[in-house]
Amino acid sequence: MLPFVNTGGSPDTEYLSDGITENLINDLSRVPKLGVMARSSVLRYKGHDVDPQAVAKDLKVEAVVTGRVLQHGDQLVISVELIDARSNRNLWGEQFDRKMSDLITVQRDITGAITARLREHLSGPEPGAVAQAGTRNPEAYQLYLKGRFYWEKRTADSLAKAKSYFDQAIEKDPGYADAYAALAGYYYVLPDHAPVHNIELMAKAKAAAQKALALDDSLAEAHAVLGGVHTSLFEWEDGEREFRRALELEPKNGNALNWYSYFLMNSGRRDEAIAEIQKAVENEPLNLKYNDTLGNIFDQAGQYDRAIEQLKKTLEIDPNYLAAVDNLGYAYFDTGKYDLWLQQWKKGAQLNNDPEDLKMAEEVARVNAKSGYRPAIHRWIELQLQLAQRRYVDPAVIAFNYAELGDKDHAFLWLEKAYAEKSNASATLKASHSADSLRSDPRYASLLKRMNLPQ
Repeated sequence: MLPFVNTGGSPDTEYLSDGITENLINDLSRVPKLGVMARSSVLRYKGHDVDPQAVAKDLKVEAVVTGRVLQHGDQLVISVELIDARSNRNLWGEQFDRKMSDLITVQRDITGAITARLREHLSGPEPGAVAQAGTRNPEAYQLYLKGRFYWEKRTADSLAKAKSYFDQAIEKDPGYADAYAALAGYYYVLPDHAPVHNIELMAKAKAAAQKALALDDSLAEAHAVLGGVHTSLFEWEDGEREFRRALELEPKNGNALNWYSYFLMNSGRRDEAIAEIQKAVENEPLNLKYNDTLGNIFDQAGQYDRAIEQLKKTLEIDPNYLAAVDNLGYAYFDTGKYDLWLQQWKKGAQLNNDPEDLKMAEEVARVNAKSGYRPAIHRWIELQLQLAQRRYVDPAVIAFNYAELGDKDHAFLWLEKAYAEKSNASATLKASHSADSLRSDPRYASLLKRMNLPQ
């Protein structure tokens, strides 16, 4: 299925064409014996006038669905075509003129019509039986689609917008399990993108995930969020149980594979971590998050050349994808390419609209250019301590900087703070290269034991 075209052209309705595409893909993927390409795999074709036969050959599929979406006030027009790529013959086409309030049912109708045309090649549910909306409230559904649209962008600003939409969706339909699961995902990933206390967010993530599962225990993403929450609390066995449950429900769930790979890396199981995130990338070759995570996992595994190559590949898909910009910087830092690290840091701060972080990056770059790496890290620590007076700074990050300088006493002082508050970065102690100088110290073994991790 190619990305549906937003024929109105307004950025304000981009969520609609993207959301309809993604949900139709999800619905059709539930049809037995029907292989459907993930949305991220066809993302490269968005915004381009393409030949369906050429696309089918490229993706090795037998049929292509194309669509166009136009919203005008409360009117919604969706035009859909199903094309046999082998003969370039139109198997089915229809235009749906509906009210926006009919958005949920029209997607069910489209899925049913496509399934009906393909059913002679399939076995399984009759048309219309495969598409199940998580809500019957069309306003809640639209708000949920908007939230998912912004959640995928992964910046502090976009995540704030995503939360607002998820909250509004839940207000419209308090029984909307998918919206609670999405809200749980927001709380879980936010500490990676904004200066916030991890432990406070994990309590909210857990509550939202548990609410989602109370409404629908089959939601893989909610189980995956619980796996991440347990990990943040150093409850590794419970975390792995939830991740495995998520992947039992949906073996190809990208978020579950993504978060599980970090769990494995932080547990010291590097090969398994690489294998899990590679599955996600194989399932969705153009998904920015999964490609970025693969690069970051390579970096943490000490495979620096592969990390840099993978992260550059991710940025070829989207040069402004913040997570990959930041992680490429970390890979340069780990390989001693400090000028390149600082360039990435500054670019990331600009993309994240964080003037304080940008000012810090510029100052550290100035010191590095004038006096070298060690004075630059000293200055970075000074600035972090100053910043911590105004907003939250993860104490484990400060600890790792002290470790870079070989100052073990200060490093362990800040690691104890991080452990006490179960900070976001503290779970990476076993995987972080910055902690290498600490591993022979008895305090390191003691800390790992308290974190329920083997040395």
